[in-house]
Amino acid sequence: MSRYSYHLFLSPLGWVGLLGTHKGLSRLTVKPTPQEALEELGAALEGATHDPDAFTQAQSWLGRYFQGDTDALNEIPLDLTWAPPFFRAAWAACRQIPPGETRSYAWLAAQAGSPRAMRAAGQAMARNPLALIIPCHRVIASNGDLRGYGAGGLEVKARLLALEGATRDRSQP
Repeated sequence: MSRYSYHLFLSPLGWVGLLGTHKGLSRLTVKPTPQEALEELGAALEGATHDPDAFTQAQSWLGRYFQGDTDALNEIPLDLTWAPPFFRAAWAACRQIPPGETRSYAWLAAQAGSPRAMRAAGQAMARNPLALIIPCHRVIASNGDLRGYGAGGLEVKARLLALEGATRDRSQP
């Protein structure tokens, strides 16, 4: 029996796939179709139990976020015990970026404890298993440019920043 449960639901951004354990959410995907959302949940989905009740609270928090409560996602417990330590540190730092603000990859690397590891910080964001909850859409290039966003592309990243009323990176001069 798998330790994972999963659930799918339709959101304003598309189909959301959730995968988690009793400790918290381990993966979230946003895709145009239910099949794509399931596929994106990855190998852990194999043997996972479909259990909508396990995600009632997480779905409620996500619903609040889509209705404009940009702090709602901070309440969702996560289970990232499987991830490398630097990635966990970068993801924790990313969760500290206030809604409506952006930070650079350099800032993220410094907050994760390795100021010269900007590329590694970028890789942590590229491998972010919990888009929205770990708000990598708030991480941008030092020059203010948007960079890749695996949870739907740059258009979705821009829409999320607009939803939050994003301002310029306050960590840069």
